Amino acid sequence: MKREDLERYLGEMVEVIISDGSTYRGCLRKTGDQMFKDNPNLYIPKNHYFLTDTKDSKNCISCMFRSSHVKRLVKR
Repeated sequence: MKREDLERYLGEMVEVIISDGSTYRGCLRKTGDQMFKDNPNLYIPKNHYFLTDTKDSKNCISCMFRSSHVKRLVKR
């Protein structure tokens, strides 16, 4: 998936299927977000994405992935 297409859903509740067949549901986030400044694993890597359980949560519930790893994305 193109990065521009994926980033339209930042902060939204989505279902993501990545290239290894894993499916995750949650709020789409991008590394480098000020909200995760205190967690270097979620702040420092560039151009990676992950999911949190809710829009206000800092609890990461998925692996980190790149936009090229996304096979399918559905807004929930």
